[in-house]
Amino acid sequence: MSPRHILVRFSASVLLFAACLSGTAQTGMAIDHKFNDWNGFAPIQVPDTVGPLQSVAFTSDAERIYFRIKYDRLIALDEGLIPHGTKIAIDVDGNPGSGQFVGAFSGADIVINLQDRYVNLTQSNGTTESQSLNASQVRMAPTYGGTDHEIAIDRSINGLNVNATMRWSVYCSTSGQQITPAEETPLSNAPGLELSAPLERTDDTDVRVAFWNMNRRLDDASARAAMARILQATQPDVIGMSEVEDFSAAQVQSLLDQWLPLESGSWQVAKDDWDLMVASRWPISETHPEVYRQFPVVIDTEDIWGQSLMVSASHLKCCNGADQRRSEADEYMAFLRDAMSPGGEVSLPQGTPVVYGGDLNMVGPGGAMHTLLTGDIYNEADNGPDFAPDWDGTRLLELPCVQTDAPMNFTWRNDYSQWPAGKLDYILVQDGSVRVLGSFALATAAMSNERREAYGLQAGDALQASDHFIVVADLAKHDRPGTKPVKVKKGQ
Repeated sequence: MSPRHILVRFSASVLLFAACLSGTAQTGMAIDHKFNDWNGFAPIQVPDTVGPLQSVAFTSDAERIYFRIKYDRLIALDEGLIPHGTKIAIDVDGNPGSGQFVGAFSGADIVINLQDRYVNLTQSNGTTESQSLNASQVRMAPTYGGTDHEIAIDRSINGLNVNATMRWSVYCSTSGQQITPAEETPLSNAPGLELSAPLERTDDTDVRVAFWNMNRRLDDASARAAMARILQATQPDVIGMSEVEDFSAAQVQSLLDQWLPLESGSWQVAKDDWDLMVASRWPISETHPEVYRQFPVVIDTEDIWGQSLMVSASHLKCCNGADQRRSEADEYMAFLRDAMSPGGEVSLPQGTPVVYGGDLNMVGPGGAMHTLLTGDIYNEADNGPDFAPDWDGTRLLELPCVQTDAPMNFTWRNDYSQWPAGKLDYILVQDGSVRVLGSFALATAAMSNERREAYGLQAGDALQASDHFIVVADLAKHDRPGTKPVKVKKGQ
């Protein structure tokens, strides 16, 4: 059966997924750094305001329990750059005399140490074991520093799935602040948010753009096979790639011509001086490898929407490199300001759509993300003044890129790492120049067997191909109806 004609199992879920993407109200909880789904869940205010912790809200469904934690400063939950020592304590058996003490809370059978990235589990025989946040399927957003966070904990953890009520507490060990409900909290067995969004491009799409950290696996045959299936299922027009330094542009072009053959001609592929590439169905007219760890290219899309498109593939500094990420964000915004200014070294015609994406490694304080979204340049002495990075004088738009089949926005996962799954891969657009019709990340393990078979995918494809999921967005021109995309032959 053709994927285009497949019946989506949960048609209502598709509408909910679209609501997530558009920012409108939704039913059910999603860990996506959007908080509309928390409307109606009143937070409990912290009684002691001397410290960063402000409030906690709670809800649950049959699959997970959820916390929303607010602070008065930028906190990265799984780091101690600004120490907070946040712990979530859960009493599974309702016995305050068993389990651990967390602050003034007794009887904790589950203790989630967010800052230190581990979970303590107390068994019925009194023994305690530790495991990672990943092993406990603790998911949270945002991955970088913020004042407002949401956390999901799988109810399979330590017998929580069979409970009708539970006691819980949130403790900030650096300040001694603690929030504990006065009574046990009822747990809901209502179904969680179900998603099964089609992979086909949205109607009226002019350009489908994708970004993918390919984790240096192009030389691995099984990874290449998984990559081929994913690209054939998603059918992007433009692909920004990172961690492809060991392959040439010609080699990647050859692979794409095999995986996604065009009706005429070959894919166009440009490579910077390190690990970034941009591949396009249309000619690439300009390349700018001079921007450090970011690779802007101009693509000739005049036949598609009457003007060119600038796409920037990025791979910002990872891990503890917050200062370097901020410097890299400054450098890109200085480049973009110049490109949007008359008489600059780079000259984009007025209104040229700009899309920026890739593996931004956005952990820690998050200052680089602020710069990329707003044009608020940190080091103006070296990089010039602030500016509005959209042609209409506004900020850039960060696309949600929620997974197609799970209410989560994480795009990186490594179960052998101490670090929890997180959103590292982003798509930012000038929504003053383009209409965003949809976006998603593809996690094949979350899909049903039926959906995977319909799209020619396998359960392990996403993590076989990379430790990063591909992120995809459908874009259209603002001022005209969408045109048909370039047709391709069925992938081999």
